[in-house]
Amino acid sequence: MSSATQQQPPPAAPPYRPYRQVRAATPHTRAISCVRFSPCGRLLATASLDGTVALLSPSSLAVIANLRGHTQGVSDLSWSTDSNYLCSASDDRTLRIWDIRSILSGPKPADPNADRCIRVLKGHTNFVFSANFNPQTSSQVASGGFDCTVRIWDVSSGRCIRTIDAHSEPVTSVHFIRDGSIIVSGSHDGSCKIWDAGTGSCLKTVIDDDKKPAVSCSMFSPNGKFILVATLDDSLV
Repeated sequence: MSSATQQQPPPAAPPYRPYRQVRAATPHTRAISCVRFSPCGRLLATASLDGTVALLSPSSLAVIANLRGHTQGVSDLSWSTDSNYLCSASDDRTLRIWDIRSILSGPKPADPNADRCIRVLKGHTNFVFSANFNPQTSSQVASGGFDCTVRIWDVSSGRCIRTIDAHSEPVTSVHFIRDGSIIVSGSHDGSCKIWDAGTGSCLKTVIDDDKKPAVSCSMFSPNGKFILVATLDDSLV
């Protein structure tokens, strides 16, 4: 057998090059609680205990706009799939919907301090800890809070269309599956549950609360086939 026909070894993998810090920014006066890239990749949203949301350029980290209106710290952010809207969840017991279209439409620089809040969603009776846009529509948001409920909101009217008494302790995360039909929630009570987004019925308890550590995060995989759960005993399930 000639050397030309002999099987060649696979090419060596390129050397690992760790990420390095290239920029830093301090868009807030208190701790940052959440950072989210917009789906289009053109904006970076940050939330803080100072009660504000900042929109930054991902390339330069320059602040493009400040979103003010919450009276207490902001815990979570969620973008609509089209990047036109941003939802913020706050300790002031409200969620706010922000219209980002004027920033994305350019080319003129946007007013950084313009009031972009188009809806204030009121109904939670304690801190709102988590929010998630339905990936199929920018008119529906799910939220979870320290009042132990999961709530589904109609953004166009600002009404809460469904309240689910979901857990026995604070709800730490809510997340829609990719087709928007079901929601997974996690809680400090140690449980993780799946809910029908249309009826509010509990379809399955993925993790029960029998001596389980508190759930800090639960979310569907992009293909909807798996659920990742993080718990406060340093585990991923």
